[in-house]
Amino acid sequence: MTHLLEMRGISKSFPGVKALSNVGITLDRGEVLGIVGENGAGKSTLMKILAGVFTADAGALFLDGERFAPMRPGDSLDAGIIVIHQELSLVPDRSVAENIFLGHLPRNRFGAVRRAALDRAASRLLARVGLAVQPRTVVRTLGIAQQQLVEIARALSRAARVIVMDEPTATLTAAEKTSLFATIAGLRGEGVGLVFISHHLDEVFALADRVTVLRDGTVVATRPTADWSEAALIQAMVNRPLDAMFPPRQAAPGDILLSVENLSSGARFEDVSFSVRAGEVVGLGGLIGAGRTEVLKTIYGALPASAGRVRIAGTTAHPRTPRQAIAAGLALVPEDRKAEGLVLPFPVRSNVALSTLSSLSWLRMVLSPSRIDRVANDAVRDLRIRTPGIRQLVRSLSGGNQQKVVLARAMSTGPRVFLLDEPTRGIDVGAKVEVYRLINALAEGGAAVLVVSSDMIELLGLCDRILVMRAGRLAGAVARAEFSQERVMALAALG
Repeated sequence: MTHLLEMRGISKSFPGVKALSNVGITLDRGEVLGIVGENGAGKSTLMKILAGVFTADAGALFLDGERFAPMRPGDSLDAGIIVIHQELSLVPDRSVAENIFLGHLPRNRFGAVRRAALDRAASRLLARVGLAVQPRTVVRTLGIAQQQLVEIARALSRAARVIVMDEPTATLTAAEKTSLFATIAGLRGEGVGLVFISHHLDEVFALADRVTVLRDGTVVATRPTADWSEAALIQAMVNRPLDAMFPPRQAAPGDILLSVENLSSGARFEDVSFSVRAGEVVGLGGLIGAGRTEVLKTIYGALPASAGRVRIAGTTAHPRTPRQAIAAGLALVPEDRKAEGLVLPFPVRSNVALSTLSSLSWLRMVLSPSRIDRVANDAVRDLRIRTPGIRQLVRSLSGGNQQKVVLARAMSTGPRVFLLDEPTRGIDVGAKVEVYRLINALAEGGAAVLVVSSDMIELLGLCDRILVMRAGRLAGAVARAEFSQERVMALAALG
């Protein structure tokens, strides 16, 4: 039988990097093909070749058995190949409906947009993906998860034959994921072929008919999903056995380094109290919107406090700005690394050094390139950041390596307290294990670590205690001896 899509012998190189080498995949009608691999394995590059963003150095594409050679994104769109990239590509100042039908707006014979028809068509697609917003809502006012669903609705607006979803659930709630999975099931029934790329292996097992593993730009194996176990899939991705996702930690809790007393921040959250000791990793769990990120940003001085106080190592020193927080011994790794943690047009060396420029200069006036290079090279070595060099632009690194750069900059200030907001979001299994080991090393070195995570398994495997937020309040705390998913979820959902 002729495959709906075949990518045969695909190779692609960039300066200093062999991104893909002789990669081949096939996709049939009504099939979901899962593609997994560590960040930097070549998944996104392969899909950008399919989308016409990149041109392969070697190899060929076939669509319904016919040779297909997209030279630009429009060629793939016209052929019914829709790629929903991990990075959103919406026009923020236009309406939801206009974004959904961008490039093929319904018009009358005079060229004017038929607004009523546009709104009706957009409403049908929004209902299909489970997004309850008005078609004329400006995209900028939506949250990241809602914008992701607009992207999916836009893919459905075209006569799609192949749809690629690159990390489509990274920002979705449980209810939104359920709607997405139902949409995928409907598309399969219509004969659409889907490529599903995700670091969430449970989703891959739930959705995919076959799974292809990429590692270092090559295909390791493609098998029916039923022939994979989670352990085998992880080992194929990282080329090493993972006896335990969460390495053991040897650290006895010491003195209290962070004390939060009756902290409030207007309508964001109120009356939150807890403490974190030296050598301790404390989790902050809860549902999206419960106020977890806001608590971290208020402690750090990035959001204003309306009541309460923060003590660091016994001293009342509530920071009013991030600069004061750094001086007091705090470090924040933000949830959105690209918007808040990195300067994407800057190289690795500059991003690592941003928080310590005064100590890397002569007389606090003239920057010392040799000192910056030394700090950056040490970070690349110690954190095993995969980069061609410290002068590589940070935007070109994989998500896991970008996250390590953010962590390196946080560590460069020598903090006593680390505030980590979703430290493993959007990174692969192998990179997660490295981040877990780094967190353990920080705790074993005497730091206090407060971790916000939406990954329940991560909280249970990494933390000594879990604090649970609900509707802007601290709903309770769970000691390690009482850890269970049910206990944490009960506090998050019911209080």
